[in-house]
Amino acid sequence: MRIPRGIVSLRRGGIAASLAYLVLLCISTALVSPPLENVLRDVMMVSISPFTRAPPNIVVVAITEQTLAKFPYRSPLDRGFLADIVARIESAHPLVIGIDLLFDQPTEPQKDARLETVIETAIVPVVIASASRIDGLTPRQFDYLNAFAPSAKRGLAALSHDNLDGVVRGAFPGRVSKGGWTPSFAAAIAASTGIGRDRGPKEMAYYRTANSLPFNFPTYPAQAVPLAPLNWFEGKYVLIGLNLQQIDHHPTPFALLSGAETGVLPGVAIHAHALAGLLSGDRVTIPWLAVGYAPMFLAGLFCLWIVSRPIPVVIKPVAVAGALLLVWIGEAWAFARFAIIFPMVAPALLVLGLSAFTGFLAWRRDENARRFIQSAFSKYVSPAVVAAIVKEPDALHLGGERREITCVFTDVEGFTALSEKLAPEVLADILNEYLDGLCELFIGHGATIDKVIGDAVVGFFGAPAAQDDQAERAVSLALAVQDQAQRLRERGRGHSFGATRIGIHGGPAIVGNFGGNRFFNYTAIGDTVNTAARLEGANKYIGTKNCISLEVAKKATRFLLRPAGVLHLKGKSQGIETFEAMSRTSENTMLCEEYGKAYALLAARDKLARAAFELLVTNYPQDALIAFHHSRLASGHFRADIHLPDK
Repeated sequence: MRIPRGIVSLRRGGIAASLAYLVLLCISTALVSPPLENVLRDVMMVSISPFTRAPPNIVVVAITEQTLAKFPYRSPLDRGFLADIVARIESAHPLVIGIDLLFDQPTEPQKDARLETVIETAIVPVVIASASRIDGLTPRQFDYLNAFAPSAKRGLAALSHDNLDGVVRGAFPGRVSKGGWTPSFAAAIAASTGIGRDRGPKEMAYYRTANSLPFNFPTYPAQAVPLAPLNWFEGKYVLIGLNLQQIDHHPTPFALLSGAETGVLPGVAIHAHALAGLLSGDRVTIPWLAVGYAPMFLAGLFCLWIVSRPIPVVIKPVAVAGALLLVWIGEAWAFARFAIIFPMVAPALLVLGLSAFTGFLAWRRDENARRFIQSAFSKYVSPAVVAAIVKEPDALHLGGERREITCVFTDVEGFTALSEKLAPEVLADILNEYLDGLCELFIGHGATIDKVIGDAVVGFFGAPAAQDDQAERAVSLALAVQDQAQRLRERGRGHSFGATRIGIHGGPAIVGNFGGNRFFNYTAIGDTVNTAARLEGANKYIGTKNCISLEVAKKATRFLLRPAGVLHLKGKSQGIETFEAMSRTSENTMLCEEYGKAYALLAARDKLARAAFELLVTNYPQDALIAFHHSRLASGHFRADIHLPDK
């Protein structure tokens, strides 16, 4: 079978659109997730991280504005003063002294020499900050830095700034240079006491307080060191560095929640955090990519499954959001408990994007299925019933409910005789044309088609959907059916197609699915239905084209209705007052006025009714209802009550 070109084009367009969406999803995830991931990790680092107990043996000696106020120049720092405080601290027998200052240029020769002597002759390890040409040093600065106190241990003072926002999130391990591996400043200090670490890049472990503020290591102003008790430094890791505004300050994760004033830390404080992590063994663990994506991958499989299911659309986003939230809670707990940090934003965005895409495809699938069901089954079942089943599939079960309905029965006059004259193929062609138009009228007026039996169509209003104007719809349908049947007769086609007779009655009925477990039918049962059927049959006897009960006529007053009589049907204890609906033309309006006067005489059992109907027969010789009453009056039946014992 050859597939139409239009369908092929649609399929290709759908594949192209799907690929474009997936590519756009990957690109947008790659662009959006890094900054969002940083924000999320910063929030967790300062609020729920397990790093709340820093080693107690790290102290900081800060060179502040008050320190510099006593010197004639600010930079470089007076190295004679620095030599004094290093010597004073060294006399307290600390574990290590780390000097976070770059000695990249000469100052006063005597003071420079004195500081070198203090550093190189110190009994305790002294680590001085180092840098390289990569860090922006000129050749002259680089050479002087390497020549200053050459026997002292060195560590790179560089920090790992994030390329996106400049926040220090990584723990700088060191760098390979011409002379080999040069550790970071914190790693060199830890190594001087026998504590090593691997050389791979790691996330920074920041220590926090209970209220999400950066942990404050014991800090002493440099100018107080000469007078400070020696036990401040005994057995401690002592870091000497600057704490000056706008100099060697760096944004950290704390800046997100606490602002720049609290979250932008001096370099020496960041080195203290890095050193604390090395000493305590606290570290942030980032699992392998496959392991890191595994929780969200499993959640993604669940989300894709749930959105592909034929369940209410409202449930799907709730289920997806719940699954993602559950994974996020689990990953946050893993970080809070074990400092394991999972990628959270990128996989979540991918799951959301793929779930939305899969949900859209599932919606299209279900929508196409619904349309197919409606299109296919509407040819066998009333479209109103199909729509109700599609909307509420649980309603597809045996049983019924009491409803107020208006039932319509139609039948073709003389169809049995016509079927005997025509070939089956011709008869089928005529009948299909007639029934097709008739069913369209039923559906167009909002009726539920109950059944089609031969040339008869049965339908009702008021179920499965309630209709307040069901009586007016029913009468309007009756007139439309008559007009269509008349047009069909006028076209001829070499045969005489009879008029359509209609019966309409309203009242309570039981409406629902009736039959067996294997096969059942959505139908209405009860006296209302039976009465409508018998009113349709009464048309043949009294000469009307449609026979409408008083229950319906009272609610359809905008139509032109003339009384037909009070019908006494078999098995009915009371008569049913009936009416015939007519098209509202000037001729029919005049006829109804004249007929109404004559019928009033008949209903009052007035003898003048005979003369009135004789005049009507003369003026309207083709009117079958007038002829029926005239015949009855001629036989002496001066009343509107009509007894039909066979109906």
